[in-house]
Amino acid sequence: MKRLTAFVLSLFAFVNVYSADNVPFNGLICDIDGLGMKVQISVKGSEKRTVSGKDGKFGLTNIKADDVLQLRYKKLRFEVAVEGRQSLKIVIADDGSLQSVTDEQSLVDAGMDYVLRRELPTKGGVLTAEMIEREGFSNLADALRAKATSLIIDGAGNVVIRGVNSIGNPAPALIVCDGMEIGTINAVNINDVLSVEIQRDGTLYGFRGVGGVIVIKTKSGANR
Repeated sequence: MKRLTAFVLSLFAFVNVYSADNVPFNGLICDIDGLGMKVQISVKGSEKRTVSGKDGKFGLTNIKADDVLQLRYKKLRFEVAVEGRQSLKIVIADDGSLQSVTDEQSLVDAGMDYVLRRELPTKGGVLTAEMIEREGFSNLADALRAKATSLIIDGAGNVVIRGVNSIGNPAPALIVCDGMEIGTINAVNINDVLSVEIQRDGTLYGFRGVGGVIVIKTKSGANR
């Protein structure tokens, strides 16, 4: 019972940190009859992406007022400007055109629920030295929160990869830097980072990788 209580408290701590640092942006994509549509969604000019479920619901975080969402459904392609909205209900007509784009309070009220279910990690290498230099991140935790919103990172630099379970429960990710295990991402100087990759399948690392793996490569490590 003590172990279960400790686990629940640690999980709430992770969720609270994640929620405090990320603002949810929920959406719903459906046809004119209200039936949900499974659509690929990305933020123009960003690596943020997600996919709506069969119910048409999707979630992202930290969407800016001037962001543009790019939608991909079969052969159809759309661009939808956020225009300061706090959520988006997008209705696609039978002829494949956009029927309407509205803000829905019920979507806003859903909070982090859609994000926790639907948001996906970014493609390929999550973070590169070029991104860090271009966007001026000051620490690795902030950079990863911005570029890989599938992660929950607490103040100590511990990481949980959402969607990776250990016997049904979230487990902390293994953090590997230049081939060596480290306890926290806070131990890495962001100015020395060459790349960071999220590996959801950590089977190569045995039981230690059940919560997935954060693989960090540094400039100094590459020069050894």
